[in-house]
Amino acid sequence: MKIGIFGLPLSGKTTVFQALSGFKMESANKAKTKEPNLAVVKVPDPRLENLFQYYEPLKRVYATIEYLDMGEAQNQKGDRVINESFLGNLRTVDALLHLVRVFPSNEVPHLRGSIDPLRDIQEIDAELILSDLSIVENSLDRIERALKADKKPDNLMKKDVLLKCKQALEEGKPVRVLSFNKTEEEALRNYQFLTLKPMIVVLNAGEGQETISFLPKIQNMYANIPLTLVTSICGKVEMEISQLPKEEQKDFLDAMNLTEPAMTRIIRESFSLVGLIVFFTTGKDEVRAWMLPKDTKAVKAAGAIHTDLEKGFIRAEVFHYEDLVEAQGSEAKLKETGKIRLEGKEYTVKDGDILTIRFNVKK
Repeated sequence: MKIGIFGLPLSGKTTVFQALSGFKMESANKAKTKEPNLAVVKVPDPRLENLFQYYEPLKRVYATIEYLDMGEAQNQKGDRVINESFLGNLRTVDALLHLVRVFPSNEVPHLRGSIDPLRDIQEIDAELILSDLSIVENSLDRIERALKADKKPDNLMKKDVLLKCKQALEEGKPVRVLSFNKTEEEALRNYQFLTLKPMIVVLNAGEGQETISFLPKIQNMYANIPLTLVTSICGKVEMEISQLPKEEQKDFLDAMNLTEPAMTRIIRESFSLVGLIVFFTTGKDEVRAWMLPKDTKAVKAAGAIHTDLEKGFIRAEVFHYEDLVEAQGSEAKLKETGKIRLEGKEYTVKDGDILTIRFNVKK
């Protein structure tokens, strides 16, 4: 899963990227790179840590999220967003993280001359809507021409779906407010609409700065928009935490009365927002966390592990993490209490399931 970090210049994107990745790097402006910077980040999961203790595996593998620092949504002169290369990069990610500046700084003045997160959010949202609307209109033109030659059911369906998107966008609403069936979702996937992607809006505050005057208003603004999360952090503090040695991080957090870095929370919430679950495979050789979309069947989970397991799927041996905890990490106790069961291809994998796939591939 890829999440693109973007926003207006001087909003702290590079600082937040460093907090997520632990990397030290130049700002995007200084580096003058056109390609997004990439960080592969482990998804914090206390369940996995417990499984490591239970099985003491030779190999330990976390689920991961890829974060990309997409660069500036505008240039320093404040010209209109958004050039085609920026849009092209943004459309390739699975979700968007819009970083919004709320921290004051005399040394780094805001592009617009004042701190107004509501204004900045509305400006970026309007640009994303305009970009999607342009794609809708161009696509409708092509479909209309095709329908004059042949009224194929597929094109008629696409026309109806695009008209629904067009109405929402013209009303200033993102496409993700709409509901679609599976066929329509499949048709929309090719358009890569920016406003259909899950959106994480992160207010970047200064150290010790209260966000009470901003956060509730913006959360309320997005209250009825699905697949949208609004939260706040102090990017500068988070970067400092991420670059401390592990043994010093806990002391730093304790001194600031924090139970975990805010970036840990954002990583976890990012994962949940895009509709993913985690299942585990366990053993002495390896304990691994695997990502899956919600409502995935067991046979597809087997395919996530290896294509041979999907092709030769027979049954999945299943028990749940919580049951393992109750059994104090003993699979023998789970067998005694009947908590380990066999499931077929159509079993829907649940978050926290632990799977062993039985399979047979004929040569």
